[in-house]
Amino acid sequence: MEVIERVEILENNQLIVVLASGGDPSYQYIYREAAEVNWDNNLKAFKSPPPREWSHSDWFHHIIKVAKNCSINLSLNNETTWVNIPNNVKEQMLVCKNT
Repeated sequence: MEVIERVEILENNQLIVVLASGGDPSYQYIYREAAEVNWDNNLKAFKSPPPREWSHSDWFHHIIKVAKNCSINLSLNNETTWVNIPNNVKEQMLVCKNT
């Protein structure tokens, strides 16, 4: 289980999901899922491209799903911080999706 330390929308509009553990070098291979989710070793985070058709909350749920497909279970906790995430977007991210 990987705890999500921070969820942030960067200035370039990319969504990043930062892991408390700092992640694992093998996470770089998530790109093989061909799902536009990448691991950024410098940021210690999974990241999406800037949204085009999908919203930030769609990308958040997509990152969780793609990581799970790679046997990486991501979870939020009470210490997770939210940076540059509007409240309505955060609420959409917190809705559990069973997809």
